[in-house]
Amino acid sequence: MSINDEIILEGSYQYFQKDVNYSQENFKLIHAPETKNYYISAEILSRIETGEFLKVMVRFEMNGHFNPIFVRIEKILGSQYSQETFNFDLIAQELKYTFKNSISSQDFTRSLSTKHYLGSPAFSTSAIFTLTKKLDATSRTPIPLINSQNDWIYESPPQEKVIYAELKAKDVLDFKLNNTPLSASHLCLYEFNEASSSDNPVDIYVSKHYAIPYQLIHGDQRIVIKNLTKNGS
Repeated sequence: MSINDEIILEGSYQYFQKDVNYSQENFKLIHAPETKNYYISAEILSRIETGEFLKVMVRFEMNGHFNPIFVRIEKILGSQYSQETFNFDLIAQELKYTFKNSISSQDFTRSLSTKHYLGSPAFSTSAIFTLTKKLDATSRTPIPLINSQNDWIYESPPQEKVIYAELKAKDVLDFKLNNTPLSASHLCLYEFNEASSSDNPVDIYVSKHYAIPYQLIHGDQRIVIKNLTKNGS
């Protein structure tokens, strides 16, 4: 973080499986005046079944129009370490991907249109696409995401996965944080384009503050905002 960078928002989330809190995410949304870019710096700490802690650190960088241009994901579990970087050149429409662990490094490059979005494990980045993608309130909008399935070793290059987003027409007004009412947009994410009896949407409630989400609900899983501070106040 540069000395001139400005913290716009910072906060934290708690992750629940049923009623068990198994993870916490701390994040900051930062503006870099020198480059006019924005980035989210997030740290996720999770306890896994063995009792060990998995630490994931994410830097999710966007240009001044909030198009993702760079993502770095670092994972630490005991002696295991890996790092992934996604570098998206919007002008050349090219994605450069690098995977590193303690013993090797692997590079991959592919052409990629500006209609694609970069994914990350941080919940704070999950609705960034709504800042640049126009969503239809009456139908599902395809969102092509690029991410990888690599954890500790390189297994395959990043893959494209299309999800379908639908923005509900009415804002939700029943959130409270520290007894303060919050207004949020209700975003539903689907696996398929057409409605069916097997629909099991991911419900995300998105704030008016740079599309930082307040809450996720999907089956037994919930991610809930614990605190949110604006402009360091």
